[in-house]
Amino acid sequence: MFTKRFVLAFIISSLILSGCGALGPKTVKVVVSLPFGLEFTKDMLNAAQLALKNAGGKAGDVTVELLPLTESEENGDIISPALAQKNAEQAVNDPTVVALLGPLSSNNAKVEIPILNEASITQIASTTTWPGLTKPGYGPGEPGIYYPTGRRNFFRTVPSDELQGAAAARWAAQLGYKSAYIIHGIGAYGEGVAGVFENTAKDLGITILGKDTYPITGDIPSEQIQSIVSHVMDAKPSMLYIGGATGENGEFPIRALREADANLTIIGPDGVQVDDLIKFLGTDLANNIYATTVALPAEQLGTAAAADFVNSYQTAYGKSPSAYDAATYEAMSVLLYAIGRAKQPTREGVLDSMQNIGEYSGIFGTWHFDQQGDISFTGISGMQIQDGKWAFVEALK
Repeated sequence: MFTKRFVLAFIISSLILSGCGALGPKTVKVVVSLPFGLEFTKDMLNAAQLALKNAGGKAGDVTVELLPLTESEENGDIISPALAQKNAEQAVNDPTVVALLGPLSSNNAKVEIPILNEASITQIASTTTWPGLTKPGYGPGEPGIYYPTGRRNFFRTVPSDELQGAAAARWAAQLGYKSAYIIHGIGAYGEGVAGVFENTAKDLGITILGKDTYPITGDIPSEQIQSIVSHVMDAKPSMLYIGGATGENGEFPIRALREADANLTIIGPDGVQVDDLIKFLGTDLANNIYATTVALPAEQLGTAAAADFVNSYQTAYGKSPSAYDAATYEAMSVLLYAIGRAKQPTREGVLDSMQNIGEYSGIFGTWHFDQQGDISFTGISGMQIQDGKWAFVEALK
């Protein structure tokens, strides 16, 4: 004969097995941490929202909500490490947050990753390219200093800068440039991509005529900008390479250099390949600027999933998606896949799932993350400003 105590225990056990409470939350949040003071990052947020919408707002049986948090100060830095830290801390303090998508810049990633790592929060980025975030041999103590628990929690859907910088140098040689002057922002992103460009360019016979640096936060003193311009004009390079980003002061030396010589060819990394730069320069100064991007435009991917993404993005937002939008859509999509297949939709469960994702088929085709969190897909675009717009020129190797 069943006792009341046994019946109560049976009911509690049944509730647990049916998923009420003990198997994890049925609604989780994903923080999107980007500098929304830049226009193109709003498009990246659109891509993440579209991925969630196309998944029906769910990952498996789990409802997913996005929590956008800006990294742009109202009257300060457009890309703020202080706000990146605040966003990561807010994510940690909200128990419903299981993942964070972002940041835009490698410097901010250096701030966020250790905070999220301690809380076992999965982080995935679609633009962050400093190799030392995942690979040894770049900065002191990297990458271990970013993972205090010893467990990797950072993933990215773009190749890192050792590929991008080398591709830019090979492209410059292919375009026939024999000499270069290099300027870069003082920080992981600019120093890294410029260093790889320099080493590869030298190997290809391109003469490096000089180098200058500039700060990526605060204002650049006008005399420093003029000094850079004077050095470049005196060196008379056939091209200039800038390791920098719009929003991290890269736009200011570019404008000063184009004002000094409207015909100077400038090549930069993905940090300059944004519409915000064209808007800042104006069409008269924006000609003859090239850039590499660590992704391919969705129209160039050649997959059925990519074609569907382009159609749905155009329908939703009235314009074509950028390569950044494609990489962000892929990042959000694989994150939803990991949440949906997790044994429990908790922080630990989602991280376990992401670390064991295996082969994934999305708009990039079929790819995987390696043990370091880097994507196997290595598409890099050569872009150029044409008629006031960024245009795809060719896929780079």
